[in-house]
Amino acid sequence: MSPKEILNQLHQQSLVSGDQHRIMADVEQNRPFSLHWELRSILYVGILLLSSGLGLLIYENYDNLGHLSILGGICLLCISAYAYAWYVRPPWTPALTQSPSPFGDYALVLGCLLFLSLEGYAQYEYTIFGTRYGLVTFLPAILFLALAYRFDHRGVLGMGLTALMAWVGVTVRPLDLYLKTNFFDERVIYSALALSGLVIGSALVLERLKIKPHFTFTYLLVIGNLLLVALLAGIFNLNNLRLLFAVGLVAACIAFDFYARREQSFLFGLMAAVYGYIGLTYLLFHYLHPDEYVSTFYLLISGGVLVVYLLTYRKK
Repeated sequence: MSPKEILNQLHQQSLVSGDQHRIMADVEQNRPFSLHWELRSILYVGILLLSSGLGLLIYENYDNLGHLSILGGICLLCISAYAYAWYVRPPWTPALTQSPSPFGDYALVLGCLLFLSLEGYAQYEYTIFGTRYGLVTFLPAILFLALAYRFDHRGVLGMGLTALMAWVGVTVRPLDLYLKTNFFDERVIYSALALSGLVIGSALVLERLKIKPHFTFTYLLVIGNLLLVALLAGIFNLNNLRLLFAVGLVAACIAFDFYARREQSFLFGLMAAVYGYIGLTYLLFHYLHPDEYVSTFYLLISGGVLVVYLLTYRKK
């Protein structure tokens, strides 16, 4: 229901007078339109385009510019971005805080992207880490996680978690899971489960201690998908442990559904429903081998039930 409809309903119920209705309707009609999120999106896109353009410039002109000049330029830009972000840094607090400058968050993201470019180029050209490729992703993970907590930036937190997943050799590509049967080998599945348990457990402990509790959403969104994909991969590929992974998937979906209801988050409810539906459907087809007619009937009925459930959930 729109504000205008609510206002008309209040006027019809004589809860607001005619003069009050006219004044509030005029304020609602003539109030300024906020461009906050539009401007933030444009600024983030600009940062991504700037970093992409820098990479393209290096690729096309690295012979003329020289490797040291390129590294020095990226390093100078990176230090400048971090310096500005530090200069306008918000005071440290375990609760939610905001940068006093509207450009501080963007400078921090730009500094992180430039750091990745600097590190990747230095490794490619001078192999500064040798064959210890894990350090290439471990260092950004530690740096970004520390910066995320100091500057209270959930975007940098997501970058740190992504680097952490890359460090343990885990890459989440859900489309490959649906198209390939060898998406995960056994070692990677166990690595993903171990990382998921450690990170989610740490996030819940930090939330209980009230240390950046609003970060829990990002932790569960990024690592929660990793956990659910790993459980599905175990169901698909590890025959001897299939039922054990199925139990784990049911428990994880119930936990995410509980969290979604507690936080009134449709996104986590969607995650629990979709991943649970995929796992259930696979197990039914794997063990029961239904014929074409039963399969079609099941897909129609179960798909309808899933849609009704999600629509009902969204109304809560």
